[in-house]
Amino acid sequence: MKRNVKNKKPILLIFIVLLVCILALGQLVVSHYLATMGEKLSLLEAKANQLERENQILEEEIKASGSLSKISSLAKELGFVKTTAVLHLTPQLPVALK
Repeated sequence: MKRNVKNKKPILLIFIVLLVCILALGQLVVSHYLATMGEKLSLLEAKANQLERENQILEEEIKASGSLSKISSLAKELGFVKTTAVLHLTPQLPVALK
């Protein structure tokens, strides 16, 4: 009976050591995965911030080009003038009414 107990202790010890090694390796793999995912996440966040800044710049350019003062100055450069008389045209009856 004592031999049987003595044989189980080394097997149990080997099993525990293997289990600890496997768990340590698993933790190493998971921590490496999390570190690389964190780096990828920070790169994506930086790109998102850059795109947001570009969008703000483009929105400001759109607002500036569509402002009334910009359109008025561009119209003057192209030779447009303000009209003083407005002419209203009324539609005539079509010829093929009959």
